[in-house]
Amino acid sequence: MSIGERISKLRVEQNISQNQLAKAMEVSRQAVSKWENDLSTPDPLKIIKLAEFLGTDVEYLSTGRV
Repeated sequence: MSIGERISKLRVEQNISQNQLAKAMEVSRQAVSKWENDLSTPDPLKIIKLAEFLGTDVEYLSTGRV
């Protein structure tokens, strides 16, 4: 599973829209869509913020390891 798939999975499990996640991450909805479709990768600081917001840790989000 890619980082984009993990972001999408966690977001959907928590019933968070792409718009809500984008606002929380201070990016556009299109940026979230690109992350989830593996067209781009969040920068390291966003990965930390994403992990906190989605209730997971940075290692799982970036590598898939628990």
